[in-house]
Amino acid sequence: MKNELFNKEKSRQLSLTPRTEKIEVKHVGKTDPGTVFVMNKNVSTPYSCAMHLSDWYCKKSILALVDGQPWDMYKPLTKSCEIKFLTFKDRDPREVNKAYWRSCAMLMGCVVERAFKDEYAVSLVSAPEVPVIAGAFCYDVVLDKRLDEWKPTKENLHSFTKDAHTLVYKDLLFETLEVEAKVALEIFQHNKYKIDFIEEKASQNPERVVTLHRFGDFIDVTRALLFQEQSICSQYEVSAVHNLQATQSSLVRRFQGLSLPTHLRAHFTIWNKLLERSRKLVTEDQTKPTESFFSTR
Repeated sequence: MKNELFNKEKSRQLSLTPRTEKIEVKHVGKTDPGTVFVMNKNVSTPYSCAMHLSDWYCKKSILALVDGQPWDMYKPLTKSCEIKFLTFKDRDPREVNKAYWRSCAMLMGCVVERAFKDEYAVSLVSAPEVPVIAGAFCYDVVLDKRLDEWKPTKENLHSFTKDAHTLVYKDLLFETLEVEAKVALEIFQHNKYKIDFIEEKASQNPERVVTLHRFGDFIDVTRALLFQEQSICSQYEVSAVHNLQATQSSLVRRFQGLSLPTHLRAHFTIWNKLLERSRKLVTEDQTKPTESFFSTR
């Protein structure tokens, strides 16, 4: 049902521009500066532009700056603009790191939602925007009441991790679709937590527009940008589950994980140290850096 609604809205948006309109996109990066691409409005993406430059840009670019604003690699361009590509090796990779963290969290949300037997309800709450220095990405989840006493074992965590690797190997792309809140509410009509999140995000936007992302047949409403494709993940592990709060109606659990991209692979001794840190509860307001975290950069 979610995918049918997503596809319907995507087709509707494409039908609004039946005539191909050309735009000019100027590359302002360090290499090949001044290159101008003639692209298709509302169809071509930053990745389309990267394909005109070189294979290096296609493989290394995580996000783009479009007229100075961070932009998903697969989000269509809407007007003539200037473009710059962002990678993990940039002098200031904060936007890239945050996008990577969000994407890994969304991947974990997909894994957790599908890991339990169909008889158990699993409700994804949200992926909190925790700083990279916290040491772990996370996704808050409410499980079926019958699982309130469940305590994850090492085997359970290993199973989550194995499922995540299976998705990574599929090398699925993250599709981006901006929709009116009413469309998002219809898609997530069976998840009260997502409904609250959508209403919150829509209230912050005069046009009541929210952003959806999809990979494969999994759809989520997200806070901001994601990276382009899952093959960027190299080392990935679901490392811990913490109980956050218990009310009469629900117990919120925080699933945490750690990942490094192919560009920043770590020696197993460093990885194990980071992994141990990632098992500690992380919070949105955490400001103390994790020792050596991402020092492999």
